[in-house]
Amino acid sequence: MTEHGPAIVADNASKLFADGAVVAFRRLSLEVRSREILCIVGPSGCGKTTLLRCIAGLTDISDGRLVVHGKPVQGPPDGVATVFQHFGLLPWKTVYDNAAFGLAMAGTSSTIIRERVNHYLALAGLTGFEKHYPYQLSGGMQQRVGLVRALATNPSVLLMDEPFAALDAQTREVLQEELLALMQRPDERKTMVFITHSIDEAIILGDRIAVMSARPARIAEIIDLPFGWPRDVDAVRADPRFAALREHIWNQLRPQRAGARAKEAVA
Repeated sequence: MTEHGPAIVADNASKLFADGAVVAFRRLSLEVRSREILCIVGPSGCGKTTLLRCIAGLTDISDGRLVVHGKPVQGPPDGVATVFQHFGLLPWKTVYDNAAFGLAMAGTSSTIIRERVNHYLALAGLTGFEKHYPYQLSGGMQQRVGLVRALATNPSVLLMDEPFAALDAQTREVLQEELLALMQRPDERKTMVFITHSIDEAIILGDRIAVMSARPARIAEIIDLPFGWPRDVDAVRADPRFAALREHIWNQLRPQRAGARAKEAVA
């Protein structure tokens, strides 16, 4: 289901903070293919979220090149939407108004807003909750609203920053299945960069996995996943290659996590 032209290119990109005292990532190179799901895993604090924020145009890289759809990132690129770990819903707005927020800010007509928002609310199983407020929803439902808000803008690139991390295990698995079902619809497939701490989640959702090293981060390995599309979560988990991949990635991350903790202790 992937096309091989890159939608996102990072070429020797670096991000430094505090006048160079803190290096999030240095000389990092990565290509994200059009319409693929690239999952990124790495030790805590390695710069995964910072990289995502740079792609989203929310913070600038310090050196190197970062391109989305052939254009250097200078502020938020057109056609890019981001879903964060914390739902970010406006508590005084209804489900419908939260889902419509991005479109309304862009000056989209009410007719198109209604068509798109109702379409994605239905796909997310939220029809009938349009007039509810965030406090009346479960965590999983709130995250669905956040996803609908992003998808309603019809992005070509979807950036996901640990969107299911704050949810309980059962809800997380349900939303993984729902996201897979959505991305398997030909008319809904996006280029997606999905950051997660969960190796299992990365294997279940991704076309490829990028393993980041400890800070200052680089791409330590790119893993092509052998599971095709359409994809069934239970079938992937039952596949003997799942356990082998999980062990391989964990063996990559284990020494990096230990090294990162040692650096923190010295600091």
